[in-house]
Amino acid sequence: MKVIVVKQDHSRTQSFRVTGRRLMLAAISAVSLCMMLGGGVTYLFLNSESGVVLTEEGLQQWQETLSGQKKEVENVRLAAERQIDALTIRLAELQGRITRLDALGERLTVSAKLDDGEFSFDEVPAIGGPEELPGSESLYAKPSLIDAIDQLSDQIDSREQQFDILISLVANRAISDDAFVAGLPVKKGWLSSRFGQRTDPFTGKRAWHAGIDMAGKRGSDIVAVAAGVVTWSGDRFGYGLLVEINHGNGYVTRYAHAQASKVKVGDIVTRGQTIAEMGSSGRSTGPHVHFEVIRNGKHVDPQRYIYRASK
Repeated sequence: MKVIVVKQDHSRTQSFRVTGRRLMLAAISAVSLCMMLGGGVTYLFLNSESGVVLTEEGLQQWQETLSGQKKEVENVRLAAERQIDALTIRLAELQGRITRLDALGERLTVSAKLDDGEFSFDEVPAIGGPEELPGSESLYAKPSLIDAIDQLSDQIDSREQQFDILISLVANRAISDDAFVAGLPVKKGWLSSRFGQRTDPFTGKRAWHAGIDMAGKRGSDIVAVAAGVVTWSGDRFGYGLLVEINHGNGYVTRYAHAQASKVKVGDIVTRGQTIAEMGSSGRSTGPHVHFEVIRNGKHVDPQRYIYRASK
C-alpha cells in the first residue's frame, strides 16, 4: 500500500509504502491503548468511595458517612460519661468506707490504750522499697483506673475484716477484764468473820463458814465485785435476802443478809454496781454482808479475791 503526503502549500510531496502487516500492528496497538485507558478509568470509578466524580449521589454518600461517624462519637462520649459517673459513685462509697475505718481505728486505739502516735489514723501509712531497675526481668503493667479501684475495694474489705476481728478481741478482753473477780463487796465496812472453821454464833459449836462477813452500816451499798448476770435475787434459807451473780469462766459470787435488792434475775451488772443494801435478814446477828466466791462449784476463800489486783 502506497501513502502520499502533500504539504499544505502544495510545494512538496512525500510518499512511502505501508505493508499490510505494519498496518495491522498499528491498528492493534491503537485498540489496545484505548482499552487500557478505558479499563483504568473504570477501575478508579468503581473502587473510589466517592466514585471519583462528585455527583449528587456521591455527596449524599459522604453526608451519610459523616452522620454515622458523628453518631458513633456521640455514643462513645455518652458511654464515657456513664463510666465516669459510675466511678464517681464508687469513689464516694470507698471514701465513706475509709472514713468508717478511720473511726474504727481511733476507737480501737483508745480501747487498746495504745501510746499516743503508736498507731495514727491521721497520717498516710509510710511505705517504701528499692527502686526497680529498668533492666529488671520483672515486667510492670500500669493498671487501669477501674482495676485500681477494684483492688482498693478488695484491700478495704480485707482491712474491715481485720478491724472487726481486732475490735472483737478488744471487746472480749474488756469483758473478760470486767468479769475478773476482784475487790470488796462493800463500799464501806470491815471484816468481821473469816472463811473456814469458826465458832457458830448461834450454837457455840465449831462450824464451817463458807464465806466471809463484812460488817457495816445498815442500808449501806453492797456492790458487785465483777460483771456478770444475776441468777438469784430473793429470800433463801439461811441466807436471808440473797443476790447471786454468775461471772462466767466457772465463777459465781453470793451476797447475803441484805435488807433490799436493787437487781432482779436476768439483769446484767457491771463491776462496782450497787446490787443491794446491807441488812441483817436471815440467820444474822447484825448488819453485814455474807460474801461467798464459788469456783467451778466449790467454795474458795473470798479473801484471795478481795485483795486481788484488778486487771
